[in-house]
Amino acid sequence: MRTWLFLLLIGCGGSKSHPSELAAPDKVVMDVEVVAPTPVPAPAPGPAPAPASDAIAAELFGDGIRSVELRAATVLHKQPDAESDKVGVIARGVRAPVRGSADDGRGCTHGRWIELEPHGWTCEAALSPSREAPTAATPVSLTDDDSDQPLPIPGEYGVVRGKDVPAYATAKDAGAGENGRALVGSHTVRSVGKLSVEGKQFWRTSQGDLIDATSIAVIGPSKFKGVALAKDAPLPAWVRAQKDPSKPAVTRATPAADGEAIGKLAPRTVVTVLEESADGRFVRIDDRQWIARADLRVATVVAPPSDVADGEKWFDVDLDEQVLVAYEGKRPVYATLVSTGRQGHTTPTMMARVASKYQATHMINSQGEKYSVADVPWTMFYDGGYAVHTSYWHDGFGGTRSHGCVNLSPRDAHLLYLWSSPDVPPGWTAVFGDEDHPGSLVRVRSQAAPEPELRGYAQKMHERARNDRSSLIAAK
Repeated sequence: MRTWLFLLLIGCGGSKSHPSELAAPDKVVMDVEVVAPTPVPAPAPGPAPAPASDAIAAELFGDGIRSVELRAATVLHKQPDAESDKVGVIARGVRAPVRGSADDGRGCTHGRWIELEPHGWTCEAALSPSREAPTAATPVSLTDDDSDQPLPIPGEYGVVRGKDVPAYATAKDAGAGENGRALVGSHTVRSVGKLSVEGKQFWRTSQGDLIDATSIAVIGPSKFKGVALAKDAPLPAWVRAQKDPSKPAVTRATPAADGEAIGKLAPRTVVTVLEESADGRFVRIDDRQWIARADLRVATVVAPPSDVADGEKWFDVDLDEQVLVAYEGKRPVYATLVSTGRQGHTTPTMMARVASKYQATHMINSQGEKYSVADVPWTMFYDGGYAVHTSYWHDGFGGTRSHGCVNLSPRDAHLLYLWSSPDVPPGWTAVFGDEDHPGSLVRVRSQAAPEPELRGYAQKMHERARNDRSSLIAAK
């Protein structure tokens, strides 16, 4: 059974042009809802040695106990102390492997503190011993082609149309048209059910409101997906006509604006840049076709920041090209189009590390340009309210569009959320990165700022590494 934990967060951004702040973890509003079950791959046949966690579970809870099952959505702490930092949130019904226990600590009034794999403490009262194996992990591969599979987004989404559309708390109020709360600003909602009241159809939203269905335009999320990169493969470029991105781009026989037009390429056609003209205005994409460089979004290989270890997973976001490339050390492994901040909401250049990952968030802005965006899946915050996250409400990838965040298509966001660090253990609906369990580095750059400044705990890690190197040199 797949469980979604929706959290109320404030985002995107934190600039003067987009004032907002991220809700503190202890102020997160949590609600657990079970949606359509997702099958879990069966374990490989044949005997396998019992993991060490089985023996620990049996020692703590009795013979035959292999895991513990969460009785409710539960916050996990870094230490056996309710005042310690939070490391993640695990959903109700998940079976987790056990790592250890502690009889002392603060905050557990009934029973011991129990440590779960891979790390994180919770009170024993939140758990039930289980003879079942821990919930299985879902394999993650950037090369999986899931284009024929349903989009990995639960429920039905829509945009509320009209001014001051009323949202009702009860069916009685909706039927009478009384006591409605006017929805101010832009509102994107998710349906958890439909209700007929006095002959009218209403959406019951994930926020608990009843909204007249005739005021909601249903959204069809983008099916766009980036490119998984084989070793030593050239990076892709995507067609995006400068004059009108929704129309095909012209290819020419020679690298000149008045060259013979010999073809047209549809928007977001993937091509490979083979050669650049002397003036840099055209590129060759096969034996005979040239295309204006301005009609392409081009991914390029760049060197990793000095703070990136060999093989470490990190993101490079090119604001000029509106392209994100995922790397493992020096090797690019995935490339895709993004949408960053539009005019007035520019995405700031920086280097930061993923600080938190949420399976789904509710994003709001109550200042300036008011909006509410329900249940945004696969969100990775890297600096305050700035995040890399799903955008299910538009298909403008390759052009600026957002309020400051880095927008990804649903398929891309799902893949990169699971691939990146900090790892998301089975059943965890949120995970927090820190200096001990760092998240993937996110470098947001432009031609004007190719080496942006470090922010957040990424800066602390950099300073710590520099001090360690200085101490090592002094010791020699």
